[in-house]
Order: sequence, then structure tokens, then C-alpha cells
Amino acid sequence: MYKQINNLRMTDNEASERYPDSFIIMRMDGTSSQTGDVLYVGDDQSEMIYLLMKIEDSSFCGVIEGLNHRRSLGGVVVGG
Repeated sequence: MYKQINNLRMTDNEASERYPDSFIIMRMDGTSSQTGDVLYVGDDQSEMIYLLMKIEDSSFCGVIEGLNHRRSLGGVVVGG
């Protein structure tokens, strides 16, 4: 399930912190910008990707993961 968000500008990190258990569709200001408009927030990644593909003007749009969905790809593993 998703909901549309109106008039909310923030960075991708702020959106990830504000919606930690969600997937967020954002329209960024440009290719190198980290600031943009939050368009939709939802709890199912595949649903959000499908919704993103249906947006008429999806330039500079993408799906951002909430903080609790982000995974670490690196780190130190200590075994005993």
C-alpha cells in the first residue's frame, strides 16, 4: 500500500530517516543533486517500482529505501 505525498522537499538521507520502514519515490533536482521532492511512500518495493514506471514524467525519479531497509555491504567480521 502506498500514499501520495505533496509539497515535501528534503535530501534522500532525510527521507530515508523520516520513513525508515518504507520505500520512497523521489524526484531529484538533477543528476548530481541529493535534494528533491518526495512523491510517494509505500511498504512494498515491487509496488513502488511498478508505480514509478507508471509516472508520466519519471526523469530524475527513483526509489529510495528507508533506513531500516538499507543493508551494509561491507564491514569487519570477527570469528572466534
